[in-house]
Amino acid sequence: MSSEPRAPLGTLLVACLGATLVLAPPRAAQAQSASVPDPAAAALFQAGRDLIDRGDWKEGCAKFEASMILYPAASTLLNLARCYEQDGKLALAWSAYQRALVLNRETQGQERKRALEDVAQKGLTKIEPRLPRIKITIGGGAPPGLRVTHNGKDVPVAMLGTVIPVDLGPQSISADAPGYQPFTTAVEVPEGKVVDVSIKLRTDTEAPARRIPVWAWAAGGAGIALLAGAAVFRIDQAYVEGKQVGICDGDVTTGCPPLEYYDPGEDNTRKNRDNALFIGLGIGGVAALGAAVVGFVTAPKTAVARTAYVTTWPWVGPDGAGAGIGGRF
Repeated sequence: MSSEPRAPLGTLLVACLGATLVLAPPRAAQAQSASVPDPAAAALFQAGRDLIDRGDWKEGCAKFEASMILYPAASTLLNLARCYEQDGKLALAWSAYQRALVLNRETQGQERKRALEDVAQKGLTKIEPRLPRIKITIGGGAPPGLRVTHNGKDVPVAMLGTVIPVDLGPQSISADAPGYQPFTTAVEVPEGKVVDVSIKLRTDTEAPARRIPVWAWAAGGAGIALLAGAAVFRIDQAYVEGKQVGICDGDVTTGCPPLEYYDPGEDNTRKNRDNALFIGLGIGGVAALGAAVVGFVTAPKTAVARTAYVTTWPWVGPDGAGAGIGGRF
């Protein structure tokens, strides 16, 4: 709440109505109803008045809001309008005064009704010159599927071009439509001014593309790297086997037997390692590529294509082997 010193709400309203009118608990506010107001609503109203008389606007206004929920009455709403005005929420205060005029039609007693109407009209006369307002327009007409939001709330298309009151503070306006790039802007609206916000949607020139998830790119890159690694080890295995065929002159699938001039132990170990890695990396590569295909096929379409690339490379060292993957997703 604002810290600016103000006259207590009771003093302000007594000057217009007297202690028996607005400051009195709400009376019946529904058409053709002579019932006694909800006791809880009346108690909350009284508590709110006492708190504001002591300068506690925050808690006092909360009591009025609770009373209004239990029993809508013009007198309660007029107090709420004053609360909003005190808090700088001029658009809410203006709206509350307007609604109070409507609720006041059902107020019992002509004298009380005229007094409440006078308070509401004076409140409107005071606030209206100070109201910040915005007018949202869209150039070229509204395209199909247009969605406009103001501070996160949807704005009906029929409201475009209409001057609407707003509370003080930043105003965020966004718009989007199929086939157009999103639009977002923010403005500050001073008291008593009207700010025009023109929405200009730009056509999305890029063709719709599937938005491939990162994991699918990673799986595809890993699959390629694994298969490349498997190929390297299969080539090395074939080289060792060719060497042993020439030396051992026979079937070397089970290992070249020891000879006087050649110990095949190291080459046999190398060949068996190559075979195991070829099988393992090959199976892993096929599985990874299969997962990537699923990701590519099931990816949803988006309006803007994303640029991505994958770089893969196998590596072999004296004590091991593997594959690397990199890129941008």
